[in-house]
Formats: sequence, C-alpha cells, structure tokens
Amino acid sequence: MNLNELNNQKVAVTIAGEEVEVNASDSVKDTLKKILQDKGIDSFTIIVDGKEITSTADLPQSFTGHEIEVERYVKAG
Repeated sequence: MNLNELNNQKVAVTIAGEEVEVNASDSVKDTLKKILQDKGIDSFTIIVDGKEITSTADLPQSFTGHEIEVERYVKAG
C-alpha cells in the first residue's frame, strides 16, 4: 500500500439502481452533477442517509461517512 491509496478511498453510490464507485473525499455536488449529466438524467431525487434532500445546501461536502442514493424521477404524463 502507498500514500496515494489512502487518499483515494472508494465508496459506492447507487444511481438509478446502478452502483457507481466514487472517491470518498470528492465533492458530492460536483460529482453527482457530472455523473447525472453523463447518464442523461435530468430529473431525480437524492437520498442521503435515508432522508430525501430538497436543497443542494443540505448535501454533505464529501461522500465520507454517508450513504447516498439517487433515484431517477419520472414525470407522469
């Protein structure tokens, strides 16, 4: 093991039913934005530690110590 491995610990985030590995220390907001754009998901719900997040201000800074899931939101009609 080397020092770089300690700095880049990976955690799994569930995005629309698929597990995606991210760096635990990365910014939640920036990382989710990039992943969702890459997947073409523009309407979604974010759940952090079992609670729905309604504002980006309520997102944790990093993934460390949090269980994060993003569910695709499908509009009716």
